Amino acid sequence: MKTVEKLGIYGGTFSPIHNGHIRAAEKFLSDIELDRLLIMPAAIPPHKAADGVSGEDRLEMARIAFEGADPRLEVCDFEVRREGRSYTINTLEHFTSPDRRIYMLVGTDMFLTLPEWRRAEDIFRLADIVLMRRERLDETGRLIAEKKLGYERDFGARVHIIDEEPLEMSSTELREKLRRGEPVDKLIPDGVARYIREKKLYTEG
Repeated sequence: MKTVEKLGIYGGTFSPIHNGHIRAAEKFLSDIELDRLLIMPAAIPPHKAADGVSGEDRLEMARIAFEGADPRLEVCDFEVRREGRSYTINTLEHFTSPDRRIYMLVGTDMFLTLPEWRRAEDIFRLADIVLMRRERLDETGRLIAEKKLGYERDFGARVHIIDEEPLEMSSTELREKLRRGEPVDKLIPDGVARYIREKKLYTEG
């Protein structure tokens, strides 16, 4: 019997990649028991404004962050190398294969707006959706439960939920600390911090 590869895709701006991203990737890999996990920095994310840091720099920071990590973790340059905007459906179609099952990791904001994404029906058809959930008992937690049921009913979606501890800091707050020259110890890997300093990324002007 032919084996089916369980392929995870974890996309995002990763600007900069930080310890929260690394923990999320490791938990995604272990909880879903993936054969392979692609860490995929986006070129020009449709949902986020550019912050002046190139795709090449974000790609290199991701490579540094996962250096020496589990060999099933790969930093993938597919979206950075593509021309034009990064749309999830294009990436899923590229990696779809009869002998592969794709799992796509999303955060809460992305999960709640999935039906608004380009060709949402095809996204649900081509990939299992894995939500990295931080909210459990509050209003957002109840909304997540409602959306999950709706996606399964309306789209035949396959939704998995992984619980995660809240991050100490968002990427936006981290960029602000870097711009102000404040220490970011314990928030990003040492190698990434060194790369940011050497390349003078996230500085004023």
